[in-house]
Amino acid sequence: MMKPMRLSESPRFGGSTNTPVLLLVLCAMLTALSSNSLARQVSSEPPPLTGTGDAAFESQIPDRFTHVYRIGQFYIMGTDQRPSETDRRDRTGQQVVLEAVRLFSSLLDADADGQIDHPELLATMGKRFAFAIGYDRTLRPIEEQLDQKTGHYIISMKTDIWPFFPDWEGTGFKVERLKSSMWRPRQMSALWEECFHVYTEAWNRYSKDWSFGKNGPLGRAMAADIKAGDYDIQEQNRMEGGDYDWNTAVNEYVHQIWVIQKGGQTACLTKPQQQVLKFMQKTKGFAMDMDKDYEGSIAVRVR
Repeated sequence: MMKPMRLSESPRFGGSTNTPVLLLVLCAMLTALSSNSLARQVSSEPPPLTGTGDAAFESQIPDRFTHVYRIGQFYIMGTDQRPSETDRRDRTGQQVVLEAVRLFSSLLDADADGQIDHPELLATMGKRFAFAIGYDRTLRPIEEQLDQKTGHYIISMKTDIWPFFPDWEGTGFKVERLKSSMWRPRQMSALWEECFHVYTEAWNRYSKDWSFGKNGPLGRAMAADIKAGDYDIQEQNRMEGGDYDWNTAVNEYVHQIWVIQKGGQTACLTKPQQQVLKFMQKTKGFAMDMDKDYEGSIAVRVR
């Protein structure tokens, strides 16, 4: 870059007719310098937090979803169908969607500084998944349709069969031992669990360390618990007609341990379960909390 010319260094032009020329030259130089400085400033600024949406995916979202939000290219979609098991009869589908937006925001911005903690993780989540809220009979055909047309696996909150308790904060329960994949705290809001599963599924795709397979650290821990007779997945497998696969079981296992630490009950955990807890805690940027009252603005309303 040229060094700015100071007026005291400027060459002298003989006669008054050259003064306008000098002024024009100086103005041109100052304008160029100002433009270059502005260009550097703009190029150094981070892109908008929420980025751009996925137009191709948006075009496939059925009109039945009257409430649609996105964080980056990760979409949260919900119907107006009222939750069936909840604390008040006047709860609405929109309320479920809005709380889901806050929960996902708190997971992706764990330190609540208004910035995505792992942009690459969010990109993985947006590329692979979307989240749907509504009744089971409404969502099932849509889940399959969107998966086939867009390649997004749809993880859902089925509000006619799973509980929605908007005041749930992950505390206020006691547990003696984590013995079964069937365990959940009483009055727990299923929305927390489903949001968490999307988050850990994204980690599974994003980081090789987050394998749910039998040879990964999480799978080995659950296998050790099962072998010792300290944990059971067979009851749930029977209930699901043999379709309760290993990877899903590991993901559930991780969630249960996370819930127990959230509730301040870690003294009940077995040694393998303590190892899973340490694994989560040592994962840089992994959210060990969720905030239903998250106040940031990292989500964009689509409709």
